[in-house]
Amino acid sequence: MPTKIKIFTGPNNYDIDQLYFQEADEMLVGVDSGLEYLINHHMSIDLAIGDFDSIDPKYVVQLGLISHKVIKLEPEKNMTDLAFAIDYLYQNYDYEVIEVYGGIGGRIDHLLANINLLKRYDLRFIDNHNRVFTLKKGRYHLDNTHHYISFFAIEDVYDLNIKGFKYELDNYYLNASDSICVSNEGSGDITFTKGKLLVIETDDQKY
Repeated sequence: MPTKIKIFTGPNNYDIDQLYFQEADEMLVGVDSGLEYLINHHMSIDLAIGDFDSIDPKYVVQLGLISHKVIKLEPEKNMTDLAFAIDYLYQNYDYEVIEVYGGIGGRIDHLLANINLLKRYDLRFIDNHNRVFTLKKGRYHLDNTHHYISFFAIEDVYDLNIKGFKYELDNYYLNASDSICVSNEGSGDITFTKGKLLVIETDDQKY
């Protein structure tokens, strides 16, 4: 059983050398354009998934030789390549964590589709400027490694306590349309009794 599944997907706007380090019992999955990163860095590919319409044809030729398994999707389908990949992994593998490298930035519609994946699955998105994940009800200590940390309610959050961060809250009801928890700073503790919380650690980007 792979302890951690690492998915590499587009947009290819992240530095894989800064983000990725090899771990025991990991499974590497390339989704469409993210496969270019894995191939160019001569990394072992356990599973390649996509319709492969956004990568150079020369990479498609190599997939059968360097990937342990290849799943070719039709271009016209009812879900994104990444959504298919996560659902396939969820149905067919036992694992502890799924990390998605990429999936942030680029097309806004794809970003929103990926946020919707966080509502259904326990996973986290990572690039050089962001870390995005969800929390279920409970008590957590968060070590924020970015400049800002923001909290949103994917499902209405009850009795939210934010302690130790620059801005604190006591027993707050955070509904899905409330943006009061944007642009907090620092690290600290989170507790809540009901709902699902979206956490976004992020940095300013210079263009």
